[in-house]
Amino acid sequence: MWYNIYGIYKVLRRMNSMPNKKSEVPIMKILSPKVDVVFKMIFGDERNKDILIDFLKAILNLDDEEYEHITITDPHLKREKIKDKMGIVDVKLTSKSGKIIHIEIQVLEQEELAERVTYYNAKMLTAQIKSGNDFDLLKKTITILITDFDMIDDNQKYHYTFELIDRDTGAKFTELIEIHTLELQKIPRKTDNTAKYDWLQFLNAESEEELDMIAEKRPAIKQAVVEVKKLSQSERAQMLYDDRQKALWDEKARLKTAINKQIREIIANSIKAGFTMEQISQITGLSIEELEKQKTKLKL
Repeated sequence: MWYNIYGIYKVLRRMNSMPNKKSEVPIMKILSPKVDVVFKMIFGDERNKDILIDFLKAILNLDDEEYEHITITDPHLKREKIKDKMGIVDVKLTSKSGKIIHIEIQVLEQEELAERVTYYNAKMLTAQIKSGNDFDLLKKTITILITDFDMIDDNQKYHYTFELIDRDTGAKFTELIEIHTLELQKIPRKTDNTAKYDWLQFLNAESEEELDMIAEKRPAIKQAVVEVKKLSQSERAQMLYDDRQKALWDEKARLKTAINKQIREIIANSIKAGFTMEQISQITGLSIEELEKQKTKLKL
């Protein structure tokens, strides 16, 4: 019953740190590049392939010739409204040799994200097989998952590459699956002098000043900054952005309500089981004062 309460409360604290719909927040001069509709309009646009390729080269270890013929295949690129895909953007493409690359960005923490991403990767593999096909025709599938929260808890490394390998020798079982995680919250303040770092700084930019500073790092990023500014002046882009922000606020409120309910149930069950407030505080991470407030609300 207790093993994941810290994780639950950690999610709650993170959501509390997000802008509140009803609070007075200064209007941003730009649209945030890490909001999925903006990310998609930049990296999923056929006219911006130079931007997409430079981003991919910063993350992946592929031969340059793989980028000579990139085909964007995401079927959702031309959707006018995005309603129920909370905080996730999909940009799907194939390389010159047929490798399938799938990019997702997630700004709200969700349960079973790793399982869902693994499932998507597997679906990209199985979708290649048709009746009578040989398995040797399968092409490598690569997922790039960008999160605005901590995905991997073991240390502060911000980029992980996962493959199917032997845990003792490192021997590779197959090269068909590769999953990259990039965690925006773990980017260090000091640059590591990589193109990858610069691109993630671009995604993290929250003001026009920050965008202008990072634009000087790479020509492709400068081009991406120009695109952000164009989108920020587009009425249609603003409408899509506002719709997405509203959906994120609604989802944040729903998750917060659900987590608060679960925490109250744990507190109530703990009190009934005879745990002291000090013990409950250690289990939940809540202060004694916060627990007393919850106890009063629960009328215990």
